[in-house]
Amino acid sequence: MSLSRPESQASQAGGRRRSNTVRSLHAPPPVLAPPLRIGDSKTLTTWVHDPRESPHVTLNPHHWPGVVEGDMIRVCPGSADTADEADGFLFIVVRDEGVLRHQLQVSVPHPVADKFGIRNNGEVTLTKIDKSKCCADYIELTFQDQYLGRNEMWRLERHLVGQCVWLEQEISFIGVIGARVQAIFIDGKEVPAAYVTSATKLVYRSLSAKATIFIQVCRELWEFASDGERYNEKIVHSFLPALFGKWREAGTTHIVTIVLISRVFYDSSEIEYAAGPLRRDDEGRSYKDFFKVITDLEVLYDWKPTLVALKDSFWAFQHDILLAHHHHRAGLSSSPQAQAQTDHVRLVGQLSYAHDGPVLEALNLGLNPGETHYVDRSLSLTGAATIVVTPGTGYFRVSKQLLRLTTTRLLDQGFALDIVSLAKAPLHQSPIFAFQGLEPQARADAGKLGSRALDPLWGCDEESSDSVIRRKATFWWEPFWMSISFWDKQMDLPFRKDRFVARAKMHEIEMLGLLDYDVLSNIKVPFLPEPLGSSILDSEPQIISQEEADKFDMDIFAAPEPKPALNARSSIVSTSGISALHASLRSNELRRSTSSRVSELFRVHPPIEEDPQPNHSEQMIDVQSSEAEKRLSAAMLDVLKECKLR
Repeated sequence: MSLSRPESQASQAGGRRRSNTVRSLHAPPPVLAPPLRIGDSKTLTTWVHDPRESPHVTLNPHHWPGVVEGDMIRVCPGSADTADEADGFLFIVVRDEGVLRHQLQVSVPHPVADKFGIRNNGEVTLTKIDKSKCCADYIELTFQDQYLGRNEMWRLERHLVGQCVWLEQEISFIGVIGARVQAIFIDGKEVPAAYVTSATKLVYRSLSAKATIFIQVCRELWEFASDGERYNEKIVHSFLPALFGKWREAGTTHIVTIVLISRVFYDSSEIEYAAGPLRRDDEGRSYKDFFKVITDLEVLYDWKPTLVALKDSFWAFQHDILLAHHHHRAGLSSSPQAQAQTDHVRLVGQLSYAHDGPVLEALNLGLNPGETHYVDRSLSLTGAATIVVTPGTGYFRVSKQLLRLTTTRLLDQGFALDIVSLAKAPLHQSPIFAFQGLEPQARADAGKLGSRALDPLWGCDEESSDSVIRRKATFWWEPFWMSISFWDKQMDLPFRKDRFVARAKMHEIEMLGLLDYDVLSNIKVPFLPEPLGSSILDSEPQIISQEEADKFDMDIFAAPEPKPALNARSSIVSTSGISALHASLRSNELRRSTSSRVSELFRVHPPIEEDPQPNHSEQMIDVQSSEAEKRLSAAMLDVLKECKLR
């Protein structure tokens, strides 16, 4: 049976289609590019798009074969020869949805292009890097004019895990939380971009917080520092302008409160005139605490009027607490004796030293509003900062009960205290508190207290029956909720690590009047011995390191090792008997060395070559030196007698 022509043509076409299908099934698959290795790079042309279209960097894999989803790429502006890794940012390659234009190579959001200097239709160098080496350790985020609780902070941190962040990046979460990347750290170094993991710690810094600044008014406030500037001038002319200037540069809207705090002690003859809410410390001294608000809940945009008012308030506050306060209280009474006292106005009391100041009392006053933070909460403020500015060194003598109460309240509210010291860093540990208490003893119920059983602040009950028999001792306790910073900015004397800095002062010796007779010009300090085989002309001056200087000081001024005692983790005990023994030994040593020091000080030396003395004035210098020697000897004996009586 023969087929017609059309049927035969159709059968031939079907045979050709079947043969083509068979050939396509046996054709080899397309060749895939091998995956990229660490360090592979390529130069592409950039586009800049609106971040509303896509907040991520878009890469076309057709222009860089081998790149896969999840690769970490560093983008640096410029070609491969001119690109700098320090100027680049990071991004993670996302899945290709197949909707990219063929001519598009890499597209960058507009904010990223402005930050890293990338132009539209410009060249960038893309490099594949190891993700494990770009994981951020710490990221500082700043936010302003909003309230963030701990749950919002936790949710934002979970949202950033698995993403790449860069400096000054604006981060938004569910349209409610807005923050900005302030700094990124990897291995202690600041980097421009990094990858966020679950181990990354986020540090939140609020630019709209409630800041309370306590300024301690004490005796040291009107003393001179080593650079010749008074401590009250350091506050007004140095520290506060620098603090307010830094806030202004950051654009903060802190609500600031500035309070002056002071403690005044009264003698037994002044108690009647200073009648009122007197209190007694552990040593039995009568005192009053005074507080004066200078600025109350204000946003400081212009700090100059505030500093002028603060400078005037230092003197006015001292006048009010020593003179006007008691005169006003005497006038309130209607008794004839009180009316007679109003006619005679006199200064009453003395300002305390820095270590006796009401630091804990002021801190508890600042904690009172925080206990009701859930009532009428401000949704534009986050955080509370407390700063204490003091001319002391961070050593304070406090009450044991008040220290225990303050520690408990700070732990409950989650706040911390920052102390700014205007003095030099002391040679002892700082900050540190000293209080009177009993030595903790092992008890049957010590297991309930845990590690606090041997802590003198928590492990000893002073209301027990045997507390009357036992003798109190002085304990030094290091507060873990307090940090200290030493402010020492000198415009005419820049800081140098090799410069010797005096850490201790002897006010009695400084006030002996040695400068009146030019006695210090006769003091000779010998030069250090030169190393063997070297001379001044052919050797350069050597600057010792900080470690060598510290080792030299420890070898010279090292104290004898004390006997082991039963103490807490961060407490040191010293009984009054041991202190008295040390004081007596110190006074005996000082008495024996006084005569030798005075004789060595006023020993006749040959005249200095650079400034020779004329012959006709030698007799006058000898007379002045003898008079100064007698005056110095008498003053030293008075000091020694006073130390012995104490």
